[in-house]
Amino acid sequence: MRGLFVLAFLHPAARLLFWLMAAVGLQWAGIPLLCAWSIFFLLSGAEARQHWRRLFWRTRFLLCTMFFVFAYAVPGTSLIGSAWTPSAEGVYEAVEQISRLVIFLGALAWLMSSLGFHELLSALWFLLRPLWVLGFPVDRSVVRLSLALEYVENPRVPAQKQNFWQLWRQWLDEGTEESAEQNRPVLILLPVWQTRDSVMIAFAVVFWAMTLFF
Repeated sequence: MRGLFVLAFLHPAARLLFWLMAAVGLQWAGIPLLCAWSIFFLLSGAEARQHWRRLFWRTRFLLCTMFFVFAYAVPGTSLIGSAWTPSAEGVYEAVEQISRLVIFLGALAWLMSSLGFHELLSALWFLLRPLWVLGFPVDRSVVRLSLALEYVENPRVPAQKQNFWQLWRQWLDEGTEESAEQNRPVLILLPVWQTRDSVMIAFAVVFWAMTLFF
């Protein structure tokens, strides 16, 4: 079930831009804005919270390592007066940095629940389209990305146990044979960019600018 802030009514490219600005703005956000972001992603529905919980569990060891590194590496006043305890400044810095990373995982979970596979491709194509004037192969890049994502989502299990190089060679050979036999088109259904998309992006830009001062 989708929550209040999935923003499914927006253009896929607008949602991807919204995520990019949130990911960048988190690097300068203070504790109050981090709390606001966490509430936003928590209200994005059960699917987003499930993705968030799964990503958090996968990175739990990284988060623990980051805590001890920041807590003991940042100089300052000892937390309880012992030389073996981390500094108070280090603990504060560790909590702030870990909060940013955890909320970034929430932003990634929001993107995964907000955009489907085809919507993500259409959003990337829409945002990369201006690079045509620079000679950037937009169509080829999006098609290659779609094939890579499709292979990741649906990997082929070999009939017998093979090493890495054999699997890699088999995958290249199969891809060459398939491309020689048929050219499967990749359809990108792109909705029309509307006024509400521009308004929401402008609001996101203002909110992103606020993260530089609070």
